[in-house]
Amino acid sequence: MKLIPFLLTGLLAAQELSVERMKSDLNALVTREMNGRVALEPGSKLAADFIAEGFRKAGLQPCCNGSYLQEFPLVAPLGDPSASRLIYQGKSLSFTGTFKTAVDLRAPLVFAGYGITAPEYKYDDYLGLDAKGKIVVIFDREPQEADAKSVFLGKGLTKHVAPRVKRLNAQAHGAVAVLVIPSPRSTTAPPAGASAPLRGGAATMFDEAIRIPMLTLSKTDVAKLLPDYESLQDGIDRTLRPASRSVPGEAEIRLRNRGVQQGVTWNVIGILPGESQEAVLLTSHYDHLPERDGHFYPGANDNGSGTVAVMELARAFAAGKKRPRRTLVFISFGAEEEGLLGAFHYVEHPLFPLAGTKAVINLDMIGRDEAHTSQTEGRLNVPADTRLHLNLLGGAYFPALLKQVRRANAKVGLDLDEKFDHDSTQNAIYRCDHFPFLVAGVPDLWFFGGWHPGYHEPSDTVEKINWEKMQRVTRLAYLTAQRIAN
Repeated sequence: MKLIPFLLTGLLAAQELSVERMKSDLNALVTREMNGRVALEPGSKLAADFIAEGFRKAGLQPCCNGSYLQEFPLVAPLGDPSASRLIYQGKSLSFTGTFKTAVDLRAPLVFAGYGITAPEYKYDDYLGLDAKGKIVVIFDREPQEADAKSVFLGKGLTKHVAPRVKRLNAQAHGAVAVLVIPSPRSTTAPPAGASAPLRGGAATMFDEAIRIPMLTLSKTDVAKLLPDYESLQDGIDRTLRPASRSVPGEAEIRLRNRGVQQGVTWNVIGILPGESQEAVLLTSHYDHLPERDGHFYPGANDNGSGTVAVMELARAFAAGKKRPRRTLVFISFGAEEEGLLGAFHYVEHPLFPLAGTKAVINLDMIGRDEAHTSQTEGRLNVPADTRLHLNLLGGAYFPALLKQVRRANAKVGLDLDEKFDHDSTQNAIYRCDHFPFLVAGVPDLWFFGGWHPGYHEPSDTVEKINWEKMQRVTRLAYLTAQRIAN
């Protein structure tokens, strides 16, 4: 592909998107002082304040009693394996997982298939099953995930695959805990980049909605609990009919923590009021990873790139002479790396009604050229030239929004790809801040440059950013949001 000089014309003539401003912002976000911008660390507050100041200077209105910061609490439990246990019929089962408070419970068990209630696919693992007061045992993943003809979006994944969705579903059916069986035939690729937990032995948790623990069984111990689990999965996948049932006996769960770190973090939000309370959101996340073994993780692409793009979009829209018909909301979420916690918090505490939120354009990892990693090799088709390549996630759910993006792209010239909506190996659907909105039924798309060597590694630096791509992706977000806002 021949690259041609890229000039912003037409709709952006009066408020050009500036690469130099984005470079300056990005260099500020990746300093050692920011130290990965990780939640519950000082660098996170420095980053939030920096973004807030950018919104203020752009002329956006603050979101929260004169502040640009939407604060929310976090709790980070550090599990104590020596004091925690899972016992079933006198047998100790190995597991992973923690909970924010101590847990002591003993309860009967039920098997609930994949733990999914999906009326849109005429599928319900809880149909006729009494889970109240019981420990629910479920498979991870979804039925028929390797079958292109599956009603669950073929080889794509749906919102029902996400662990959080399954836990909330179990909770809604009265369960007191969830035990997850790793799927024997999972198509999931091994993770790329640093695989160590973000915070010692436990991920940071903020979940006022979640009240029950979820533990994942060791593959070596699953048969002690459910000897016929493989044939059960075969039957569900073959017939797409639930095989839910009671499980003999009771299980005892005891969870303890060596310590619990508590604190707050922030979503940074600026508002450009429109003529109505209907809203269009332009979003990113600003947090990244903490220092590990003396190695600093700058997170230039993940997700400094999306963050500085949102800051630049705020400047461009605020500089416009005409007030938009719909309100524009610019958000950089905190604690994405800890489980999309900032985005989930916003969805649970929206500043504008979700029913009137017409679109969410989420920018994450938009500045690097996609290339194969151990996670994608042999599993995804990655073009040879990805210098102007952009992945879009969410269009399978929201085709009307996808159509708007494609129309806007006629003036931008990016190569748009929807492969992650039709893939089960990368779990991409629930790995970014668009997902909480998808679960809530709010039209959303993730603009995603794709995985690349250096993802979640110290080598994710500013020098590797493709600035022409950054500028084009940012312009595509601008033109898309402008179309929807007006």
